[in-house]
Amino acid sequence: MTISIGFLLRGAVWTVGAYGLGQVLRLVTNVVLARLLAPELFGIMLIVNSLRTGIELLSDVGIGQNIVYHKNGNDPEFYNTAWTMQAIRSVLLWLVALGIAAPVAQFYQSPILVYVVPLTAFNMVLAGFTSVTRELLLKRLQIAKLNAFDTATSIISSAAFVLFAYLSPTIWALVFGGLFGSAVTLIGSYFLLPDVTQRFQLSKRFSSEILHFGKWIFISSLLYFLSTNFDRLYLAKAVPLQLLGVYGIARALSELLGQVVLRLGNYVLFPLIASHSQTRRDELRRQLGPLRVKFLLLTSIVFSLLVAIADIPIKLLYDERYQAANWMLPVLIIGSWFSILAYLNESTLLGLGKPSYSAISNGFKFAFLAIGLPLSFEIYGLIGCILIVVLADLVRYIPILIGQRREHFSFGRQDLLGTLAVIVFAGFWEWARWSVGFGTSFDSLWLELGLIV
Repeated sequence: MTISIGFLLRGAVWTVGAYGLGQVLRLVTNVVLARLLAPELFGIMLIVNSLRTGIELLSDVGIGQNIVYHKNGNDPEFYNTAWTMQAIRSVLLWLVALGIAAPVAQFYQSPILVYVVPLTAFNMVLAGFTSVTRELLLKRLQIAKLNAFDTATSIISSAAFVLFAYLSPTIWALVFGGLFGSAVTLIGSYFLLPDVTQRFQLSKRFSSEILHFGKWIFISSLLYFLSTNFDRLYLAKAVPLQLLGVYGIARALSELLGQVVLRLGNYVLFPLIASHSQTRRDELRRQLGPLRVKFLLLTSIVFSLLVAIADIPIKLLYDERYQAANWMLPVLIIGSWFSILAYLNESTLLGLGKPSYSAISNGFKFAFLAIGLPLSFEIYGLIGCILIVVLADLVRYIPILIGQRREHFSFGRQDLLGTLAVIVFAGFWEWARWSVGFGTSFDSLWLELGLIV
């Protein structure tokens, strides 16, 4: 079976366009909320959202991935079983959140968390009862319809956040804004596919198959949470909430391009490779290679430009309370390049039915962070921690590359070429900026390090 270049291009255009619009919307919303709300409120929500993500991933068996990958994913008995398992799991997880709210508030010495954690965690229940039509759209390769739905819900959710913050510039604006967005997604999901009707059903055979495929998804998800949120949870105890909120904004901005690539992987590459599971791997790799190298080169140009202008949005859009992000953002963006490579490669391995490598790579990353963050903070402070976060994504990339080589589906030379292109292009953009008198994007970092007087 030949890969459809037309599908890849249409899927990429729809995904990048819709998600790019969503990220612009998210940035605008973030800037408006930063004007209306105090930095420490973002610090509180960083803790809460990290904990909520951790609770969700504690029992993640890849229900969505099962629907996309499994040959019976379109069977009502299969997807209703998946939906029922998803709904039951969400209620149980919310009960866990209720149980840990008080200990978490005591640990972080923030009494407001007793109320914020359970309310925010109710998003899990809303997500659990959301229809699986979004996964079925992926299964059926209806990428445009799925992206249009996600864009519409993002617009409504962003408007709700801003309205709530304007009416009540407190932590509750962020809490209820999130709940409103989840409720909109839940309701809208039931109108996506008229031929899909959700009902409670548990098939013993399909339940067993979902859990069998999902065992590595569970381990991978748990380690993914630890590897992507350990820095936030560690710094929540190590630095003031205001500085934590600034770090959270810089971290979120640095992940923008990486999240676009992650979405491309989940929405286009993973379902495409899964649908070509009968094709010989060497033939599939041969067809995918030329398209992938062009994508990497284009991405390297955009990525390097983001590095060179990283400090400008902070200076123009955020007030003086958030200016510490000036030196954090360029450094964090550099690390996200290895996230981009890892996301692309993970999607191909998942499409091949090999989720175990993701678990291994996230385990390596978490171990590196768990050892490196306390040591670097003790010696170098927050700057040292950020450098460890940057290197952690390189550590994560290496096991994935090894896995691809073992599965005879490696693109190591392309990744090296893309990395060299990033270095060359970034150097050119920084030189061009410096030559016209605007300095470099790293000037704030040199100042922070005391290298500029």
